[in-house]
Amino acid sequence: MKTRLLFLAILMNYFNASAQDATLVTIKAGSSIKDVLTTTDIFFYPQFITGDVVFRDGRKVTAKMNYSSLFDQIMFINPKGDTLALTDENTLKFVALDNDTFYYNAGYIRLVTSNSAVKLAEKKVWEVADVRKIGSHDRPANTFAVTSYSTLTDGFGETRQLVLNEDMVLRKKAKYFIGDKFNHFVPADKKNLLLFFPKNQKSITNYLKENKVDFSNRDDLEKIVVFLQQNN
Repeated sequence: MKTRLLFLAILMNYFNASAQDATLVTIKAGSSIKDVLTTTDIFFYPQFITGDVVFRDGRKVTAKMNYSSLFDQIMFINPKGDTLALTDENTLKFVALDNDTFYYNAGYIRLVTSNSAVKLAEKKVWEVADVRKIGSHDRPANTFAVTSYSTLTDGFGETRQLVLNEDMVLRKKAKYFIGDKFNHFVPADKKNLLLFFPKNQKSITNYLKENKVDFSNRDDLEKIVVFLQQNN
């Protein structure tokens, strides 16, 4: 039950967000996630790679890991060969995989770029875009009540099954966060940008007036990161 609720929370978390630049897939009733989403769709890297988990108390653990955009979890392979998820995430400082750095901020976010003034991080997860419950005469009926899943097996790799008796449309999209030197992150928007940089509110306000900024667009946000570095 805990695993099922976690899955639903992840999928519904960004329900009302914009679908811009999103990848859409449909999972038909009677199918499983595995039938539609491939390993490449679910995991950030093509295969599990060696990385470091760095804890706030200074400890460091090395293991083969990957990021799951379906369950918003860092998965690792233990010495027995089992695929498990990192737990006690609030004790983590960061996870280093290849050239990427992941922070935990009510879910994992990946560092995109940073300078002495600000950090920009990205989250890409699968979310529910639409649900069609199967009604009378086996005809889909539009609804957003996600209630009817069968079973979830243990494990997170190819053994994980989620069979639906509803037609469900999933989309994968990006959400961005700004952070400070202490790795405190908040969603990237005008309000948070002004709160994060109270001494620069005037220059930020002028910048936003002169430049049309889409806070869901990575290029626009990277330009803001450069601007803040130059005006810090």
